[in-house]
Amino acid sequence: MEIRDKLYPYPVLSYYSDDYVDSSFNTSVNPTKDGYNIRLDFHAEVNNSGILDLLSSEKASIVYHLECAQTGYREAISTDKSELPYVIEYSKINGRLEICPFIVAKTEIPEYVNEQFHEDYRGFKFVIEEGCIMAVGRQVNVDIDKDVCDLSKTPSVFSIIKNDDERAVGMIVDFNYKKIIIKLPEQEFYNFSSLRGNPFIQPVLNSLVVIPALTYVLEEVSKREVHERYEYSSYAWYRAINKSLTNNFDCDIEKESFAEKNMLVMAQRLINAPLSDALQKLSSGYGYINEEEDE
Repeated sequence: MEIRDKLYPYPVLSYYSDDYVDSSFNTSVNPTKDGYNIRLDFHAEVNNSGILDLLSSEKASIVYHLECAQTGYREAISTDKSELPYVIEYSKINGRLEICPFIVAKTEIPEYVNEQFHEDYRGFKFVIEEGCIMAVGRQVNVDIDKDVCDLSKTPSVFSIIKNDDERAVGMIVDFNYKKIIIKLPEQEFYNFSSLRGNPFIQPVLNSLVVIPALTYVLEEVSKREVHERYEYSSYAWYRAINKSLTNNFDCDIEKESFAEKNMLVMAQRLINAPLSDALQKLSSGYGYINEEEDE
């Protein structure tokens, strides 16, 4: 969505018109990485006492229209505050994100006047309907760098194999290889293999198998002295984890402070917190089954 000069049947505060005097509506957006998401910190400055009164009385709100042409993502978020943090999943954006700021009426304003109208409008009252645009800010374009190392989508990090020991019970994890080796008992391995090709169930498998294994590995690494951790740098799994922690979470695995982290939390963040999605998919699946049984 590109903001274009537009005429309205009532005064609108904008950078391309002179409907108001000594007034302005300016916005800025600061994008930062937030794990596998992007955080947008919006800041708005409104220099017009009449419009500020409408915002404070909740008769108007600041609306940011977000759109990404490459992915088809489109969303409008509103606030009556000058500051607004907002988090978007990286998967929804690719390349340029266009952000168009507006101030929009939240309710009908039957006799709208403003002391800072241009002299051509002074003495007139306007009917502003709900949803009408009252101010237009400059469009902001944010180019998204998607250099994200998502471990949940990096098969070179984990290798899930059958444990040949018939007496084995439960999962065994070995990380003294290029990959993190996860050994499952025979029946569990075959069950896992039959499910792993289904993208619907992938968050469930990540929660049941990958998260516990990764938590164990992180805890073992954190127990090592810093110079000992570096010995793992020849392993692909270590380099991938180190890259993801550094790029996405501003965390360095080769610093002493890493040992103070909660490794369960870190593992979930590295695999993009699959538990919520897993429970949602299981819940929707059970709902579908129950509907069939009721028929």
